[in-house]
Amino acid sequence: MSEHLYLAARKRRYRRNNNDASHHVDCLSIPMVFDRLEYLHQKIQTERLHKPVDMALVTHDKYLSLALTQHLFKCQNTRVCASLAELKGWFEQTPLPRIVIDLDCVTLPVIDVLNTIRRWHVERPGINITLLTANRSPEQTCFIVAAAACRVIERRLETAFLSSLLMQQPCSVPPVQTYYTRENDTLSHREWNILMEVAKGHSLKLIAHTLKKPYHYVVYTLGRVTARVGLSSRKSLIHLLHELSVTTSGEISQDNSLSFE
Repeated sequence: MSEHLYLAARKRRYRRNNNDASHHVDCLSIPMVFDRLEYLHQKIQTERLHKPVDMALVTHDKYLSLALTQHLFKCQNTRVCASLAELKGWFEQTPLPRIVIDLDCVTLPVIDVLNTIRRWHVERPGINITLLTANRSPEQTCFIVAAAACRVIERRLETAFLSSLLMQQPCSVPPVQTYYTRENDTLSHREWNILMEVAKGHSLKLIAHTLKKPYHYVVYTLGRVTARVGLSSRKSLIHLLHELSVTTSGEISQDNSLSFE
C-alpha cells in the first residue's frame, strides 16, 4: 500500500515539474516574440521616414488628415504639417511632393497663404499645389485661383470623388468661370503688389506714391481685377480682400483697416 502511495506521489511530482518547465519556456518565448514584432515595427517606420514624401498635407483638421493618410492614400507616404513653414524641409526633395493646403484649417489668413504660394512658384517652378476649401463664393474662388495659380477643390465632396481629384496631375489650371480666359488667368506681379497694399488698408493715393505709379494706373488696375473675378465694383473687391485677410478666429492680419478711398 505504501509503495503505491509512493509511486503516485512521484507521478504527481513529475507532472508538476514538467508543467512548470513548459510554462517557464513559454514565458521566455513571449518577450522574444514581442521584441521581434517591435523590431519589425520600428524597421518599417524607419524605412517610411527615409522614403520620399509623396504628398504633404497642411491642416489642423484631424478628421481630414486621418481620412487622407489612413484611408484614401494609405499606400502613399503622406505627411501632415501644422504650418506652411514645415513644408520647407521637403523642398529639396526630388521629385517635389504634391502639396495639399486646407485653407479653412490653417492659422494664417488666406491672403498670406496666397502670397506664400506665389513666392513658392518663383522659387520652385513646377510645384504642384492643391487648395481645399468649403462654401466659398464664386468670386472668392476665382480670385484664389488667379492669385495662387493652382487648383481649388471643394473639401466637402464625396470620398471617391475627392480622392480622384487629388490624384490628378493637371497640366494647367482650369478656368473657374467661362469668361475667365487662359491668357490672363493669373494675377501679374504688379497687380498683386497693388492688391497687397490695398489689403493692408492703404489708400489708393498712398499706394500710387509708394509704388511710384500714377493714381489712375492704380484705379485702372483695381477695376481690371474687379471685372476679371466677376465683381461689380471696386468696393466689392476691397471687401473681398478684407474677408481673405481675416483668420479663422476672426482676427485681421494687419493692424490697419481697409480703406475705400
